[in-house]
Amino acid sequence: MTSTEGILAQGTSLQSLIDRGRVRPLQVRVLALCALVTLVEGIDLTLIPLLAPLIAASWSLRPEELGVIFSTGSFGLIFGGLGIGWLADRIGRRGALLAAMVLMTASTLATAWAGGVSHLLVLRLAAGIAFGGVIPAAVSLVSEFLPERLRASAVALVILGQALGALLAALLLKVPALAALEWQALVLCAAIACAVVTLLVTMLPESPRYLALRRAGSPALRSIYAALRIDPAAITRAPDPPASGMRLAALFAPGRALGTALLWATFIGVGWPLSFFTNWLTRIHTEAGHAAAVGVDAMAFYSAGAIAGGLVLPLFTRRWHHDRVLLATLASAAVLTVLQGLVLPLSGGVPMTISFLCGVFVSGGFFMLYPPAVRFYPTDMRATGVGAAVAFGRIGNTVSPTVAGLMLGAGLGPQSVFWAMAAPLVMSCAALWLFHRLTLTRAGAG
Repeated sequence: MTSTEGILAQGTSLQSLIDRGRVRPLQVRVLALCALVTLVEGIDLTLIPLLAPLIAASWSLRPEELGVIFSTGSFGLIFGGLGIGWLADRIGRRGALLAAMVLMTASTLATAWAGGVSHLLVLRLAAGIAFGGVIPAAVSLVSEFLPERLRASAVALVILGQALGALLAALLLKVPALAALEWQALVLCAAIACAVVTLLVTMLPESPRYLALRRAGSPALRSIYAALRIDPAAITRAPDPPASGMRLAALFAPGRALGTALLWATFIGVGWPLSFFTNWLTRIHTEAGHAAAVGVDAMAFYSAGAIAGGLVLPLFTRRWHHDRVLLATLASAAVLTVLQGLVLPLSGGVPMTISFLCGVFVSGGFFMLYPPAVRFYPTDMRATGVGAAVAFGRIGNTVSPTVAGLMLGAGLGPQSVFWAMAAPLVMSCAALWLFHRLTLTRAGAG
């Protein structure tokens, strides 16, 4: 190793200075804007499912057609997560986030003038691509600006912004002045909100790590140094370059194949009901004979539960092993999903309470899926391993809305649909239990 290489390997990095420094106004601005982005994304993501009863009545849509529309948006999430991540490494985190927001705004605006199912399918695919890219880009930007001691809380705030946006969308539809509007006008309002936030995104700085790697010495990087009170002369270690891509086959090497398969099964099983609740909860209440407003109420309670689950459930992992808490969470989610179907014909507080609890345990369970995957893979394959689990988990997100539509179109009752959504959660419980036993055995052998 040369003397220069030794300095670079052992010196002070930009990230270490950020980690040791005080939180500056620029970092607060980055966090606030990224949280606002995911909040607006949550509104936009949930709006079409909330308006599904109105759209179905306006266009005389069958349940099967609605299911395909919902699945198309979920399918776009897969390409969004992969495409925006690829873009972020080439044009920067800010640039990728801006691209996702522009696509979201354009697709939402065009939806207000959609002429039929074929148009809406294309637009939901485009919107899904945007949705799939927003959170990864926002999380990357926040992670590279905030010090390590605050990073986990900041990332949680950004991710929970989506659930808060879903809750806000449902609450706004309870406002009489908005509830009286045609669905196209409501979509147009969402497009305007997206456009305003997109303009605010242009005020975000680029990631300091990205600039240090790609544009060292640029005015933009010097401006960030000044805002964060960082002396460039104190940086004696260059940022680590992005890790080269790990082959997917490495996840199935001896000693990892079974664990990878079990993780994927767990992600798929949780993604299945998660997408169903997000897309169908409002509409399935009208299928059960309730007014559309009852479905909107159910979505509001579900979204509030998702926020509560994301905040409260991780606290239990301080006392009990994470996998055990997650297993109890997923088992509870399966039972509650069945109960939601059983109480669906009822009115009043009982079904709304179950909707809230489904949000706690279904969405909360999804938030808790990542740590086992992070723990299972070594550093050099962690990004590939977690990314692959998320991508394959979205198979469940994509398929379940169509399955629900086909079941309803075939004349099966809503209760049967909820049973079909609970079954994959049972599979997730079994897969997670086996995964937990496998990792304990490996730890004991090590």
